[in-house]
Amino acid sequence: MTQTPNQKRQRGRPSRISREAIARAALDMGVGQATIPAIAAHLKVDHSSLYHYVKGRNEVVTMAADLAINELDWRAPEATNWRDELIILTDAIWVLYDRNPGLAEAIRQANITPSSGILSFAESVKKLQQKGFSLKDAVVAVDVLVDMVGECFLGWWSTDKAEEDGRTRKERIIAIWQAEARNVPEKAEQINAMIDIMQGGRRSWWESKRDLVLEGIMVTQAQNSKMLGKAQT
Repeated sequence: MTQTPNQKRQRGRPSRISREAIARAALDMGVGQATIPAIAAHLKVDHSSLYHYVKGRNEVVTMAADLAINELDWRAPEATNWRDELIILTDAIWVLYDRNPGLAEAIRQANITPSSGILSFAESVKKLQQKGFSLKDAVVAVDVLVDMVGECFLGWWSTDKAEEDGRTRKERIIAIWQAEARNVPEKAEQINAMIDIMQGGRRSWWESKRDLVLEGIMVTQAQNSKMLGKAQT
């Protein structure tokens, strides 16, 4: 029996291109390098064929971010207290950025707005509400920590880049601070404290900032609970 052209296409080799395949390729190569021609080369297809599935690079990066966030293990167990819940959330965001070079930069510059990120934000806020936070306090708490983890990650990421002399930016910055400590000995203690932080590593510095904010949230929540108790008596 003679096959129709449609039957021949169905039995042929499946297409290497799909929206998910494009997003996966962007993650595999790093979204910072994920141009349309680079993705096409990665998938071994002509780059013009990708435009049947996406409009351009921003859509690709948004799709890649959605895929990465959906695969991220960021949800805390139900019985977790609010403090540990926020730690688990922000630790997961740090891992997300660390695994996917260029993603933090794209999100922080507002080049992309992944739907999964918006929904995850809303879910995190709702969980804090269920633990006694007002809607406003829950939004502020999540927003502050999500913003901080992105900014802290990008700040340290930029200092790891090598410069023309072979040193990293961090090494150059540390040398400048060390010189200033020698030049102004009466302020050396404070300057050297910052040098210790820079030499200690980006993750420990982020955790110090995070914990300070969490302590502030705890104080605010305790004050709010006390005021609510007085209002009800």
